[in-house]
Amino acid sequence: MTESENIDLLVVGRLVGSHGVRGELKVNSFTEQKEDLLNFPDWILGLKGGPYKSYTLVSGRGNAKGLIVRLSGVDDRETAQALSGNDIWVPRSQLPDLDDDQYYWNDLIGMMVVSEDGEELGRLQHLFETGANDVMSVDSQGEERLIPFTQEIVLNVDVANKVVMVRLLPGM
Repeated sequence: MTESENIDLLVVGRLVGSHGVRGELKVNSFTEQKEDLLNFPDWILGLKGGPYKSYTLVSGRGNAKGLIVRLSGVDDRETAQALSGNDIWVPRSQLPDLDDDQYYWNDLIGMMVVSEDGEELGRLQHLFETGANDVMSVDSQGEERLIPFTQEIVLNVDVANKVVMVRLLPGM
């Protein structure tokens, strides 16, 4: 699979290590519910930019720290360990449709974040979850600026123009 074929791929998880001696893998799921990752039967593994290789999910189960999976053709610890660190990609066409006010995080990466006054705050680098809410990490002239991704703060997400408009509260 070449890079040009990956335009419609989204990363949905990462292989983080082997589990046992029979080729099972530990997985960090990036889906809202970790087990949702098990709904995708075909996984494409690789790092951004490739090369990529397709695998079929044979089985999977949740545990306290993430998921444990078995992939076709991965039958021993050494093969599983060699795949550790790879991202798990699925075609966008396999993802469920979203409501108008929902977004896949991957689609927000790289957007310009602006205040309601029009001040450019920087580019959205990544998002992460906290116990209370999701948070945007914005590169503001080489400095990381953390901005909550909440209804109170995020006023508008313009996917077409790649802009997130936010209301800055005192102290932000």
